[in-house]
Amino acid sequence: MEIKKNNCSFVISDDEYSRSWFDNNKLDAWEQDTFWILEHYKNHKESLYLDIGAWIGPTVLYSANIYNKVIAVEPDPVALERLKKNLSVNSFDNIVIVEKGLSSVDGASDFGGNGELGNSESTLLVANKDDYLSYSGRHTTNHNHDDIVVIETVTIESLIEQQQINPSHISLIKMDIEGGEKIVVPGLVNFLKNHKPNFYISLHRCFLRDSEIEEIIDILFRIYDNCYIFSSDGKKQLVDKIFIQQNDLCSLVFECAQPSTEPSTEPSTEPSTEPSTEPSTEPSIEPSTEPSTEPSTEP
Repeated sequence: MEIKKNNCSFVISDDEYSRSWFDNNKLDAWEQDTFWILEHYKNHKESLYLDIGAWIGPTVLYSANIYNKVIAVEPDPVALERLKKNLSVNSFDNIVIVEKGLSSVDGASDFGGNGELGNSESTLLVANKDDYLSYSGRHTTNHNHDDIVVIETVTIESLIEQQQINPSHISLIKMDIEGGEKIVVPGLVNFLKNHKPNFYISLHRCFLRDSEIEEIIDILFRIYDNCYIFSSDGKKQLVDKIFIQQNDLCSLVFECAQPSTEPSTEPSTEPSTEPSTEPSTEPSIEPSTEPSTEPSTEP
C-alpha cells in the first residue's frame, strides 16, 4: 500500500493493523496541524527530527521524506514490530529506531495499560498504577490496564550521547507519549534550557489532572520565549498560558526567539509573512482540544 501526502510518499507493509489504520486516506484527515508543523521546521538547522512516540510510523515515514535524519523513539513492543515492518518495505536510509522509552532516568519502567499494547495509547503512567487509577479520565472509563510490560528507559542526555546527536543540529523534537509528559518533561529541563530546540508537545488532558497539565505548561514557558499553535490549514498563531488553558489546547510548539544577524534599517515595503508577535487573546482558529487517540507513546 502506497501512501501519498503533500509531496511525500511511503509504503505500508502487509501488516493487517497498519493497513487498516492507513486505509481510506487516513492521513488526509488525521492531525493536520502535525503535518504543517513537520513541514514548517524541516529546513531549520541541520534538518534532524527527533520523534518521541513513533508508534507504527505515520510521522516517521512522512518525515523521512523531508528531514535529513529521523530518530524514532518507541518502547511499545507491539508498535515496534509494526513500525519495523513498515520501514522494511521502504528504501529510507535516514531513519534510526530507538527501542526504549524516553524518561527521567536510565533504567526500566512498567509501560502499557490503556487497552492492548500497540493501540497508540500505551503510557509510562502505569508505573504508578495506583495513582493513575485514583482519578477519572479516559483511562478509567474506556480502558482496562492488564497489558503491561517492562521497558528500558533512557534520559535525553543518554539518548543524545548514544545516538551521537549534536543538539545544535536538531530541527524539531516531537513528543506524543500519552500522558508520559508528566514524567518526562521535568527530566528535560536542563537539556531544553541549554539547547532550546523547537519542541512540539501533545498534552494529554484526557489522562492527566488539570494541575499536572498546568505544571508542564509552566515549566516550558519558563524555558521558552514563545508558544505557537498551528491550525488545520497551517496558520501559525502565537499564544500565551491564559489562552492555552481557557481553550484546553493540547498541541503546542515552543520556540525561542532567534536573534537577528542583520537587522534592517528600513521599514519593509512587503506584507509580512511572519506570525504576530503578540499573544492572541481571541480564539481565531479552532485547533483540536483533545489529543489524538492514534499515535503516541512514548503513540
